[in-house]
Amino acid sequence: MSGFSHERIDERPPCSKLGFCLTADLTGNGREDVIVGGAGEGFPGKGIVWEAERRGVPTAAFRSAVGIGESNLFWYENPGFERHEISFTPDLDVGGAVGDVTGSGDPNVVAGQGIDNTELYWFEPGADPREPWERHLVTDRFEKYHDVTVADVDDDGEPEVVGLSQVSETVFYYDIPVEPRQGPWGEEHLHIVDRGRELEGVAVVDIDGDGRTELVAGPNVYHREPDAETGWRRETIVDGWDNTRVAVADVDDDGDLEVVLSEGDSPHLGTHPGRVAWFDPPDWEQTVIADGLFCPHSLEVEDFTGDGRPDIYVAEMGLGKHSDPRHFVFYNRGGEFERETVATGIETHEAKVVDLTGSGRPDLVGKSYGPDHHVDVWFNRS
Repeated sequence: MSGFSHERIDERPPCSKLGFCLTADLTGNGREDVIVGGAGEGFPGKGIVWEAERRGVPTAAFRSAVGIGESNLFWYENPGFERHEISFTPDLDVGGAVGDVTGSGDPNVVAGQGIDNTELYWFEPGADPREPWERHLVTDRFEKYHDVTVADVDDDGEPEVVGLSQVSETVFYYDIPVEPRQGPWGEEHLHIVDRGRELEGVAVVDIDGDGRTELVAGPNVYHREPDAETGWRRETIVDGWDNTRVAVADVDDDGDLEVVLSEGDSPHLGTHPGRVAWFDPPDWEQTVIADGLFCPHSLEVEDFTGDGRPDIYVAEMGLGKHSDPRHFVFYNRGGEFERETVATGIETHEAKVVDLTGSGRPDLVGKSYGPDHHVDVWFNRS
């Protein structure tokens, strides 16, 4: 089942080192729009402009003078993919999520900064999302937010902001205050789940079917347990896996959820070429479905065939080292997987599977990480 056609929707995004790709219907037209954020590295004078931004000094003239684009957090309106500015907030990392922070029903973006930076923000659109959004500080307590999500992790009926800080080696979440626009959010809203672990990949789900929500962070499941030091007990899924991306689905049709992992930064930052596998609880039996990959940092689970079974999408990065990055769909044949290469030659990072056209078929959208910078769509023509 191949049949994806490629379209580059932005040849020259306004910043470099693109960290995350998200989708949400921002205009209410029933179509998913595309949201991208990045570090903005490589611009001369970036540090001066960012310091002015921190101090509340208008930066438009500075940015123009030193050649910095108007934004490093922006979105593309579907259809047509016209680009709109959200914010100039440099050094955003991979960690980005869409969620409702205000309780208004409108999508907000939560995104944190990368290495040597400590700020985690949420961004609020106005009446017209095509106008620049308001930026609000969640916290500046941790360093390098690689993954964030907005979900009800403690079953109190309200969403929380969940984060993985790699440099601070902390898994945490914040209750959303009654007045979330007044930041940073106070310590009374902060909950530490675990310390001393540098993790990637996050999911909030009742993984074991006991009616209580768990937190999957990297190759670990955290269960709420009052007697544990932090109130959370860690269960290891697997050891020896590098920098994992995480997805959760019932892949073997047994009525229980399994965890899918890909080694998103291997071998670039890891010890071996990247692997993809699914893990079956309660003993977390491992089934490897691919190895020998180059940084499979895109991992999504979706039914591509319409047979009701979740298939697995994986795509490779380029990083200037891998000349022929590949996109794979692993078709689910009842717990066994059949691999098909659905696209080649264009690197991507943190790609998402989403129906962009309203056809009912899943399309692909992603962006490069570096050294090249572009945003791409693969339309499903099958």
